[in-house]
Amino acid sequence: MPFRSLRSKLVVIFILVLSLLALASGFATLSTMKRDSQTQAREILTVGNKVLRQALDIRAEQLTDSVRLLAADFAFRRAVATAEQETIESVLQNHGSRINASLMLLLSPQGELLASSDQAVRKQDVGALFNQTSAGGNASVADIISLNGQSYQLVLVPVKAPALIAWVGMGFPLDIALAEKIKGITGLDISFVIKQNSSASLKGSTLEQTQQQQLSETLLLLTAQADVAVSQAGQDYISVALPLDKLQQLWAVQHLPNQRWLASYQQFRQQLLLIFSAALALALLVAVVFARSITQPLNALSQFANRIGQGQADTAPTISGNDEVALLSRTLSTMQQNIQQREQQLLFNAGHDSLTGCYNRTAAERLLQPWLSLQDGCLIQLNIRQFKNINDVLGFSNGDLLLQQLAQRLNQLTPAPELSARLGGDEFLLLFSAAKSAEQVQHLVQQLTNGYLLQRSVINLKLQAGILNFCAGKVSVNDALRRVNIAQDNARHAPAGMAFYQQGQDESHQRELTLIHDLPQALQNGQFYVVYQPKVDIQQQQCYSAEALIRWQHPQLGFIAPDQFIALAEHAGCINLITDWMLQQVISQAALWQQQGITIQLAVNLSVFDLLNPQLSDNIQQLLQQQQLPASALALEVTESAIMQDADTVIQQLRQLRSLGISLAIDDFGTGQSSLAYLKQLPVHEVKIDRAFVKDIEHNSNDALIVSATTQLAHSLGFSVTAEGLENRAGLARLQQCGCDKVQGYFFAKPLRAEQFSQWLQQFAADTQPWFNEETTA
Repeated sequence: MPFRSLRSKLVVIFILVLSLLALASGFATLSTMKRDSQTQAREILTVGNKVLRQALDIRAEQLTDSVRLLAADFAFRRAVATAEQETIESVLQNHGSRINASLMLLLSPQGELLASSDQAVRKQDVGALFNQTSAGGNASVADIISLNGQSYQLVLVPVKAPALIAWVGMGFPLDIALAEKIKGITGLDISFVIKQNSSASLKGSTLEQTQQQQLSETLLLLTAQADVAVSQAGQDYISVALPLDKLQQLWAVQHLPNQRWLASYQQFRQQLLLIFSAALALALLVAVVFARSITQPLNALSQFANRIGQGQADTAPTISGNDEVALLSRTLSTMQQNIQQREQQLLFNAGHDSLTGCYNRTAAERLLQPWLSLQDGCLIQLNIRQFKNINDVLGFSNGDLLLQQLAQRLNQLTPAPELSARLGGDEFLLLFSAAKSAEQVQHLVQQLTNGYLLQRSVINLKLQAGILNFCAGKVSVNDALRRVNIAQDNARHAPAGMAFYQQGQDESHQRELTLIHDLPQALQNGQFYVVYQPKVDIQQQQCYSAEALIRWQHPQLGFIAPDQFIALAEHAGCINLITDWMLQQVISQAALWQQQGITIQLAVNLSVFDLLNPQLSDNIQQLLQQQQLPASALALEVTESAIMQDADTVIQQLRQLRSLGISLAIDDFGTGQSSLAYLKQLPVHEVKIDRAFVKDIEHNSNDALIVSATTQLAHSLGFSVTAEGLENRAGLARLQQCGCDKVQGYFFAKPLRAEQFSQWLQQFAADTQPWFNEETTA
């Protein structure tokens, strides 16, 4: 593609500007010479022009008056307004004949040709004259024009009705008689010339016949240069062509004998051409040199910018001076430095924590991979105990400041870690090149616990640490991070706040994740079932109640202990699914037994999360109504620890449940803390003594004392007492001596399925005396 390079563009622009300047100067000079040469001729021709114009003006006035009569004719205006073409042409023809006009025209207000007596006339032929009407408003205009090889003096008059609707024109020819008249006055020969397209013809002249033939050869030259004196070889006069009309179709050529100025003019024009050619050649050379001086450094800068875009490290080309190119070079160099700085900052931000400056989790995973594959080592995951309380008391800004100080301590540890990273929140990960013992980890932690200054106060931290000692090539990054996190979770419950990962904990963790994942579906596909354990009234020697217990038989993992999946469900936030399912199953079973004539109260255990659910009472009431079961058939058991989570809310919830007529019991009484402080406030009916005080009561006098004292306290507050974990007849005797109301344990029955429990009830009712013989009551 031409002119693609900057150098070629600069050269072309330079030459073009110089050419335009030379042409403008030459044109101005030649024009001046022509004007000077024609000045004398024009002085002579001025008188002749005035005479000619005066004669034409007189004729124009006469013609205008005649045309105005036509424009004022009502019938003509109506024909024009209604576009009656035949009428228009007829009127024009008749009126033109009356005034001896040779040409009749009708134009639209926009200059469109509507009618003409000469079919060869076109719109552009009268365009110049019509433009005069636009400049002069609606006034009549007159001019000399050439139409179809004939010269006319033409007048245009507006046709109004009353607004302008057309222009009507009439024309008279110019002939030799007018030329002879002007020659008689001025003494100058005059020739009339008609110019059409690229040809010019002589239409009348006062010259002799031979001179007219010579003149015909120069007509185009004369008419091409209006008001320019022109002379041909063999002619002893100078001819000057003057246009008589605006379109320059009719020319009057005046002849004066003067030929000397023509040679001087041509010589001067040739000199100008030579000067222009020399200047153009010189300018081309200068332009090439100048363009090269600019494009060479620009090309070097362009290549430098391209290398910057490709990320290559390079130095900017040296360009001296203070011009724009040198400034561009310095700017590109500065831009390269800024890009490198931003890239380094982006790389740093991508791999580091914005708050502490430690590596982030992504960078830690990337850096751990080669280390775990090639070297032994130790991973320690740290977090701050009760960090939420620090944020709550001191504010998040001080909490962030504390994390920053801790991160600084991590980098100052002795021995120094190979890697320190912030995994998120208050959790940090340390990598050491050798396995660590408990004493070594304790030494490291001690360096991090004391002396943090926040708000002019010194704060000491309690840290917990999970430790994973690993061997090269034995563990992946994901496994390592999961295992050290398991160890850190175990450290929460360790007295020293420190725990090592033990073999098998990862599998246990995976098992827990599987249980949490499978639990919702297991409730739907029959993996869960309910068993019932009798609660025997040892005073009346009857069984009117039982505790409903949930069981899970997993198709792959086998039997899952309730303590495992209930705790997992509480941590995962889905304990409500188990509670809802359990309540539906137990209430439905109680309703079924009631229909079969079996009257028994079934107890269901509730979690603390259930008691904090404001919809619990409404949901239970709705289930009872659906099964048409009285509330007295249902009992709910809560633990001391559940009550202590949020005592006020739990007590209010228990009162709502009690108001429905549901029996309430405190389960595992004696194993919690501060239970006696709330015991008198609890709206419950029953206290269940934990099996830890019952299973060895026949041998342990302290257990017997505790059970006896608890029973007396509960009775004094109006509560009944149930002892859990009874396993032998001797224990039953001691419980009777302590005054317990009910007992529950394997001595009477293990937890049974609904069908087995129904059979056990029948058998127990028939064989009551063997359970309570003289030995138990002694």
